[in-house]
Amino acid sequence: TLAMLGAVTGATGRQLGQLSDMAIQLGADTTLPGTSAVQAAQGMMELAKAGLSVDASIAAARGTIQLARAANISEAEAATIAANALNAYGLQGNQAGMVSDLLAASANASSGSIQDMAFALRMSSAVAATAGVSIQDTVTAISLLANAGLQGSDAGTSLKTMLISLQAPSKDAAGVLKTLGIQIYDNKGQMNSLPSILAQLGGATGKLTQEQKAQALQTIFGTDAIRAANILLKAGTAGFTEMSGAVNKSGAAADLASAQNAGMAGAVAVAKSTLGTEYRLLQPASVQQARVTLSSRVRITVAP
Repeated sequence: TLAMLGAVTGATGRQLGQLSDMAIQLGADTTLPGTSAVQAAQGMMELAKAGLSVDASIAAARGTIQLARAANISEAEAATIAANALNAYGLQGNQAGMVSDLLAASANASSGSIQDMAFALRMSSAVAATAGVSIQDTVTAISLLANAGLQGSDAGTSLKTMLISLQAPSKDAAGVLKTLGIQIYDNKGQMNSLPSILAQLGGATGKLTQEQKAQALQTIFGTDAIRAANILLKAGTAGFTEMSGAVNKSGAAADLASAQNAGMAGAVAVAKSTLGTEYRLLQPASVQQARVTLSSRVRITVAP
């Protein structure tokens, strides 16, 4: 795995040592049950394959493993989820923990799973980031959609289409927005925040009859995006603010990961993780290289 990491990232000998040290550290961490040094190294390799630098992959490793344990998914899948989010929003590797917390907390606060949130984020993140919608506001929105039964990639697609409709409205939609007095962009040409736009829409359409409101929203958003718009408008400013507070809970991923330690199954997972790391640390260097757990700069000799 270290050899593959080197090939994927072009890491120097010093960086390979840092990758190995981090893999061993994570494999021995009892708060991350069931994680071996090899699995941790594989997670970092997937982060690197997704475009993160060596340093960013190392910085993102712990948050990625926490996400894997919290969601009960593979390190490779968690790495893909984390890397996609980091890349889409231009975040640093050390913010992977924040991404993991957002997804874990959103699953706790809504009827969707972490995977549902990840799929929704993957479908909406590129457009949301381009529109200047923060990852926190994006996750808040998809959490509200999940509670209304719109989940996973379907939720992400509807939110993405909604944002596109606001960014570049059709001629008819632009006319309706102007009539309603909705300001999508500020005086510098930057898109207003999603909560601000929703507040404007809620206030303006709240003065219309049911028929007028339906026609206005249909013209602005079309048949797909109107699903997300209706759910978010129904939640209102109060609902958005409340959900935002819930999904921005720090430490949510670590809490879920640590919960895996509970009971006999957790104890066994911790023991296997620790023993697995120690076992690899005691093997001859030739085997270590094959199993990828020690840096090439470390040599251990085992008596026959």
